[in-house]
Amino acid sequence: MDWQQVLQVIEARLPPDDLATFRRLHKSFTGYPMNHTCAAFYDFIATRELSDLLGSFRFQRMTQIGESLSTLPLKGRHVLDVGAGGGYLAEYMRDELGAQVRVTDLSTQSLRRLERSGFQLLSNQAKTFDYILCADSLGEVNSDEDDWLKAPENEGDPGYPEELEQRYGLAGKLSPLKSLLAPDGKVLLFEPVKYPGFWKGTGQLLSNRGWNTEVHDPVPTWYVSAS
Repeated sequence: MDWQQVLQVIEARLPPDDLATFRRLHKSFTGYPMNHTCAAFYDFIATRELSDLLGSFRFQRMTQIGESLSTLPLKGRHVLDVGAGGGYLAEYMRDELGAQVRVTDLSTQSLRRLERSGFQLLSNQAKTFDYILCADSLGEVNSDEDDWLKAPENEGDPGYPEELEQRYGLAGKLSPLKSLLAPDGKVLLFEPVKYPGFWKGTGQLLSNRGWNTEVHDPVPTWYVSAS
């Protein structure tokens, strides 16, 4: 199903009062993707048991990320899933790859659902991780209203990495995670962006901010590892 089909199914399931709330929250979520609008939208999704429906929309994407994760030595490693959502990747890493997974998410309702699935939450207690997964969870990084990402001529601009930061705040969003990394630990950054220049620029941006970075090839999907 594409996104419009998913929306149609969701709207067909909801009673009139919930439908009006869903449309309002969805409009805020897509128009103003801030922490509070994301949290409110996903809280609604979790409490109305719609997470699996959203998961079906993202199945191919989750499969691609899962294939990349399967190449890493995750067995027995401590992993934090940032923006765990419905828990699909967290469950895959725990149940199929043998990782010890903790989760965090903006949505308190999603976190309650994840706790019921047996996951420990990120707490204030001192804890470091071998891997921190950020899988499409940094907030509408793929938005490109003026087609700036699409334009290949922008990639050669020396200021490209800093323009990425001004537009999407990648380095700023990842900075608080650095203290949670174990020695030799890595952040794994996935975003649904297909442009090679974006990934090269992201690697350079994070290197400029003191990270050791590696850009991984686009098969099955692009990602950056940073330590």
